[in-house]
Amino acid sequence: MARRSDHLPELIYRKHSPLISSDPSPWVRQPGRYLPLFIILVSLSCVITAIDLRYGFTWLSQGIGNVSGPVVHSVDLLIAPVSRSASFIQETLRARRENQALKSRLDDLEKQASQMQTLTLENDRLRQLLDLKAEVAPKAEAAQVLRYRNSATHRTMTLRAGGQRGLVAGQPVLTQGGQLLGRISEVTDRVSTVRLINDPSCSMGVTLERSQSQGIAYNRDGELYVSVERSELVADGERVFTSHLSDLFPEGLLVGMVKEPADPNDKDPLVAAELGLMRNYRIEPLYPVSEWPQIREVLCLPLWDPDQSASMAGSAR
Repeated sequence: MARRSDHLPELIYRKHSPLISSDPSPWVRQPGRYLPLFIILVSLSCVITAIDLRYGFTWLSQGIGNVSGPVVHSVDLLIAPVSRSASFIQETLRARRENQALKSRLDDLEKQASQMQTLTLENDRLRQLLDLKAEVAPKAEAAQVLRYRNSATHRTMTLRAGGQRGLVAGQPVLTQGGQLLGRISEVTDRVSTVRLINDPSCSMGVTLERSQSQGIAYNRDGELYVSVERSELVADGERVFTSHLSDLFPEGLLVGMVKEPADPNDKDPLVAAELGLMRNYRIEPLYPVSEWPQIREVLCLPLWDPDQSASMAGSAR
């Protein structure tokens, strides 16, 4: 057992050699073998240094440029279309995004302009109603229109105002411009029904402004007409007002203006025979009948008193 332990370090040394060898380098052991290589390297260095000092290396860079120039030019020719296409696509996408942003902005501005126009028109209508109320009847009541009904048998408006706001049947109803629309026929607590002057059942006495001729206003198929004596001289454009002989409306409310003689077939359907003593004319309301569905606010005059008709007529004119 002792012998084996004595030889153990030697075996380990032989099996694992030291990290740093003590043997001399081949350059040291045989210097003459590598001397020619060393001389060649030193000579080459001297030659390169001499050439650099005398001529420089421009010839080398020129040679490399002459060789690589055509290659670089060919690569540029191949890459340039791709680069231009990529730039065009990028600019197109950018322009599309900008156009979409501008379109969205334009839509917003158009909506704002439409809203401003709507508010302006509404303010104008309310201002006209207030001015008319102050001029004609301070106790008049403004009301909002809920519904417009136009049929062969009924032509009415429904108002968002009723008995709770003091409205009663029989009150005249005007537009914001002061034109007669009709009269209240039915009233509940919250809403009222207005029978329009072009309703089939509506007929009233009227006065022509210039000639002071008395006539009967009637309607046919929603159009307004006036029937006066044939001997009366009626001018085109003459304004027509409610008459003091009317039982439905106070005197002096504007109905419209005379346009032209009516067709013989457009006579008053409530008159059985005219016997050639009357002549009919068409009345054009200052606020066209075709635009009545767009009316949003109206003015309800107080229930009229025949004794106050003259004063109201002067104010309305």
